[in-house]
Amino acid sequence: MRVGVALSDETRTISQPHLTLIRRGDRSLLREIVKLVGEQEVTGIVVGLPLRMNGTRGQEAEAAVALGRMVAGATGLQVYFCDERLTSKQAEKEMIGHGESRRGRREAGDRVAAALLLQGVLAGGPLLP
Repeated sequence: MRVGVALSDETRTISQPHLTLIRRGDRSLLREIVKLVGEQEVTGIVVGLPLRMNGTRGQEAEAAVALGRMVAGATGLQVYFCDERLTSKQAEKEMIGHGESRRGRREAGDRVAAALLLQGVLAGGPLLP
């Protein structure tokens, strides 16, 4: 599983795609996140919840909540959750609009989706419990 990472600027107004982490196991993913938090001086984390189209939580959303709790425990930071429905489709549309190749969209898609999700939160979008 791939995990897109986006960061905001110091003023918390602009989101930028940063990198994609490959989830090979919880321990290695948490180590990478803890390292990133230290290097980038992260103060909070947003985790996207892949809700069903009717807004309910399925197995994937519950797995995202479990991951968020592990990240909170490993980093000591507040973890927020946000509805991520349609962010991948929105990211693809934006990359097509910018002339990104199919290969480029595949490689950058998770990072761009993460940036769109974070931008929504920075703009005052709703966070989920």
